[in-house]
Amino acid sequence: MEKIIGGIKRECYPLTAAQMVHIYTLSLSPTHEIVNIGTGQYLKTGLNISVLREALNRAVERCESMRMRIWKDPDTGELLQYIMPYENKYFEYYDFSALTEEKAHAILDRWTSQPFDTFGGELSRIVIVSMPNGYNGYYFNVHHCCMDSCSVITFTKDVMDIYCHLMYDLPYPKPMASYIESVKKDLEYNGSKKQLRDAQFWQNVLNQPEPMYTDYTGPGRMIQWRKENPDQRWGVLSTKTGAGRTVTYDLSVDSTNKILRFSEEHNIPVSVVILHAIRTVLSKFNNNETDVTIKDFVSRRSTLQNKRSGGVRMHCFDLRTIIDLDKTVLESMEIINKAQQELFLHADYPTLGFYGQQRQIFGYPQGGCYQSVSFTYQNATLKSLVPYLKDIPVKSRWYNSGRQPQPLYITAMHRFGDGGLTFHFGYQSELVTPQEIEFLYYFTGRVLFRSIENPNKTIQEIIDMT
Repeated sequence: MEKIIGGIKRECYPLTAAQMVHIYTLSLSPTHEIVNIGTGQYLKTGLNISVLREALNRAVERCESMRMRIWKDPDTGELLQYIMPYENKYFEYYDFSALTEEKAHAILDRWTSQPFDTFGGELSRIVIVSMPNGYNGYYFNVHHCCMDSCSVITFTKDVMDIYCHLMYDLPYPKPMASYIESVKKDLEYNGSKKQLRDAQFWQNVLNQPEPMYTDYTGPGRMIQWRKENPDQRWGVLSTKTGAGRTVTYDLSVDSTNKILRFSEEHNIPVSVVILHAIRTVLSKFNNNETDVTIKDFVSRRSTLQNKRSGGVRMHCFDLRTIIDLDKTVLESMEIINKAQQELFLHADYPTLGFYGQQRQIFGYPQGGCYQSVSFTYQNATLKSLVPYLKDIPVKSRWYNSGRQPQPLYITAMHRFGDGGLTFHFGYQSELVTPQEIEFLYYFTGRVLFRSIENPNKTIQEIIDMT
């Protein structure tokens, strides 16, 4: 549809279901930086700043979602999106090389806490930086309605591919896919046969008996809630401000390779191996509860069009599994794998629609839920995607805006430098402490490696071993 915005006719489109999740998050937050994604990509090599500026400009020109704007119709209140024409930009340069890493990263954390003007303003910021210890690159902050983590990684790859072409005459990267065409396909989902099939699947899920909440700190919260309602099965995790931080833990390359070898040997996705460990810990912490739910985030990028179109395509749903303690590790993983594959198959269904129906059926209040942990796994690494970086040390940093939209969100991601796994624990500081996260990470690691070392032992045996 065409709209006159600022005196200029624009081709506009409704927001997608994935974008509306972040609009909903904004509606519950007093400030808008809660949807910022701040990252830094740094190479231990001298960079040609003028060439990097050119590479960044070309990457922005090729990525429509980087030029996306959100507009609220003043007459109807409807939210629409449109793409601004490309304009060459002069990206600022800051030299932090004389600072300590801690001070440099603190500055970039502060930059990430600066909110964008969601309804009408530019929704990203890029700054070229020199960091301590000889690392150089760029800082990138973007609104979550424009990009998710998969898009950030794809955009980063495109920047580096273009830079390597300009500097070293390596092949020019293939074109990015159209973000708007991806949006159109998402909008065609409404009322389609696929939507009807997905709606029936999630209705069948919701027709099951009520799930059981399992807390990452143990049964203490549920014991308190049940003093007022002895039959309560849902939890309430809500904060007034969404204030939060991120704690990261780096797994060694050797330990990461053990997980990858196990995954390949048994044909089980890495995400399932990690999910098995998390759900087993939640069971252990909650008196060996067999009914465990984790909020699983899905990127929905199964096609080349969706992988290279930018934007945000993350949906999330409850991954609920009921696993008896006499099941073996491999049997448990197969149950989780089957449940996750079914979730993936029907993940185009709107996240807000699912949780709205769930709340109606079971009657829990605002902030109520059956899962205390959210999870996603990112398997791409920059070094595996950009061959030129093979012998150059690489650092990647994900910065904190000071807000967290999820009570506890675990992201397992391979490091750009050596491919080892890093676990990012984003948490709301009113609900959990860093010490509690460290305790959770410690036991998750113990369960994970006891499990892959003893795949034929039962869940009860693994729990007893940890």
